[in-house]
Amino acid sequence: MKASLILAAHEWRRLRVQAWPWLLLAGVVAVLAWLFLSRLDTFLSLQDSTGNSLNLGASAQVAAPVLGWLAILLLLLVPLLGSRSIAGERRAHSLNLLLAAGIGDGAIVLGKWLGLLGWLLLLIALTALMPASLIGTTPLDFGRLAANLLALGLLASALAAIAVYASSVTTQPILAAALALLINLVLCTVDLGARAAKVEFGFINWLALPSHFGPLSEGVVASVDLVWFGLVTALFLALATRQVASLRSAD
Repeated sequence: MKASLILAAHEWRRLRVQAWPWLLLAGVVAVLAWLFLSRLDTFLSLQDSTGNSLNLGASAQVAAPVLGWLAILLLLLVPLLGSRSIAGERRAHSLNLLLAAGIGDGAIVLGKWLGLLGWLLLLIALTALMPASLIGTTPLDFGRLAANLLALGLLASALAAIAVYASSVTTQPILAAALALLINLVLCTVDLGARAAKVEFGFINWLALPSHFGPLSEGVVASVDLVWFGLVTALFLALATRQVASLRSAD
């Protein structure tokens, strides 16, 4: 575990010292801030025009949509941030040094995943400050906001595992990003045909990411959704560990 934490700190420093992760972070926060202010302006206009008679909630009308947009952006952002996690090490031939140092395959994968996840949690925390700025000015549904943040944390965990796996199968970061993005899209649309056929509670629906993220973002925390995110994260971390093991044996 100590080796994983050291690698996680190294991954965090790698992201911290490069300009493009900060540019991506700033761009995402700027887009979300614009959406937040736009939704807030609409919310306040409706409240003024109706005299609060509609009993509109800031959590549902302002905070939840912004956090939902963050989820969409994560589907695109995480493949880019994680594309170099292992592929970059292979291109620089530094992965061989890690393997020769006696660090376990699982420890390498876990360290890369933790480093990337830490960066994503920072982004989620910065976004959470936007609805938090409304505390004391309007009633907020803290239960729903907590469920939204939990959903985003679990989503970030799963997407980071997918990105690390994609990065382990190629030496080209651009190919790793494309593969991770493809997997994300498949998980989002795997039940598209089933939903078109009006099938809503089958196994194919259970496989789809929106089937589990949606209820959590609405404030419904169910064990089946927590288990799904845990299984997806564990599966792709295991696949990445197996891939790193195959690289070790190849050397």
